[in-house]
Amino acid sequence: MKKLKNKIRNRLKLTLERTLPFNYHLKPKGVHSKGDSKSIQYTKVYEGYNNPLKIPQDLFNILSDYDKPDYNAVTTDYHLVEIEEGRVFAGNVATVAIISNENKLVGDVSFSYRDGDVVSPEKNNVFQQKYFTEPTYFDATVFSMLNGGGGASNYAHFLIDSLSRIHMLKMSGKFEEIDKFLAPSLRFDFQEDALKLLGITRDKIIEGDKYPHIKAKKLIASTAPRDTSVIIPEWVTTFHRDAFLKKEYIKDFDAPYIYIKRSDSGIRNVLNEAETEAMLSKYNFKFFELSKLSFIEKVSLFANAKLVVSVHGAGLTNVMFCPKESHFLELFPDVFILTTYVDLATKIGIDYSYMVCKSSAFADNGHDAQKVHVTVDIQELEKRIKDLL
Repeated sequence: MKKLKNKIRNRLKLTLERTLPFNYHLKPKGVHSKGDSKSIQYTKVYEGYNNPLKIPQDLFNILSDYDKPDYNAVTTDYHLVEIEEGRVFAGNVATVAIISNENKLVGDVSFSYRDGDVVSPEKNNVFQQKYFTEPTYFDATVFSMLNGGGGASNYAHFLIDSLSRIHMLKMSGKFEEIDKFLAPSLRFDFQEDALKLLGITRDKIIEGDKYPHIKAKKLIASTAPRDTSVIIPEWVTTFHRDAFLKKEYIKDFDAPYIYIKRSDSGIRNVLNEAETEAMLSKYNFKFFELSKLSFIEKVSLFANAKLVVSVHGAGLTNVMFCPKESHFLELFPDVFILTTYVDLATKIGIDYSYMVCKSSAFADNGHDAQKVHVTVDIQELEKRIKDLL
C-alpha cells in the first residue's frame, strides 16, 4: 500500500511539474553542439572504445525483445565535461539534465529515459518540464555521478552506471580537484560504504535525492558508462575488481557453492524455493540473502565462490568479483531474459550457463515482466548441478 501511495504521489508530482509554470526561465533553451561554447571544456578519457557483447548466440536469440541490443559491438567516445557555473537538474529518475551557464543542455553528458528507451538530447524530459525550484548553489568543484534510471535505490545501477564514473574521473587526472561528489543517494549502506572505500567520505557527498537541482562554481560530468546502450564496457569490471578485490578488504567465506535467495524482494521470487534449497543442500550449497550483508561482505562472498546460482536480479552485479575459474548459472523468468549479468560474467572471463524457468504470468514489456515470479524445474537444475560439479 505504501509503495502504491508513493507511486501515485510521484505521478501527480510529475504531472503538476509539467503543467504548472514556476521559475520557467530556468528551463534550458536548446542543446549545445560540441565545441560551440568557450565555457565548456572537454577532456578525452577513451576515444573509439570498442565494446562487444560476448554472450552466447543461443542466449541472444531468446533475449526479451523490449531490451534486446544489437549483437554487434558498440563504439563510444568517453570524456569529461567541465562547465563553469553549471547546473544539474534531476527532478525525476528518468531525467538528468546537465545545463550550461548559457542555459542550454549539454546533451552528450545528460540522460533521459522515455517509453523504455534512452532518448536523444533534443527529447530530454527537461524540455517538458515547466516547474523548476531554485538551484542550491555550491561554491565548489562538483562531480556529478547521477545516472537516472534507478541509481538512488538499485544496486546494479548504482555500481555500474553511477560509481563507475569515478574511473573516468581518475583516468582524467582530475579526481583530486573535486570538492563535492553528487551521488544519487545515501539511503542504503552499500552506497556510502563503496564511496568510502574509494576515498570519498560523507562530508564530500551531495545526496542527489535531497538536492534535485544544484548549481556549482565548476561542474564536471561524464559520458554514461553504458552510453546509450545496455552493453557494459570491460573497463567497468576492471575498475571494480581493482578497487574492491584487495586483500585487506576481503573477508573469508567458507561457501564455495552459493545460492542467492530473493525472499527479501517482492519480485522474481522462486515459488518452489523450499524444494530448490532441499535439492541444492545435497550438494553442499549455502544460501544467502544479499540485503543482510554489508557491501564488502557481498564482494567477499562472490570473491570466494566457485559456483553461483540465482534468479536474475541486481545482486548478481557481484559476479564481477568472482574468481575467473568460477561458474555462474543464471535462472531466467521466461518473459524476462536480459544481458546485464551474463555481460558482466563474460567480460571478466568466468564460465557461464543459464536456465529458463516458467514465469508466474505472461508479460510482453519490461515493466510487467520484471515483477513475475518463477518455478524452477528441480530435476533439470539438479542435472545441471551434477554436470558442473
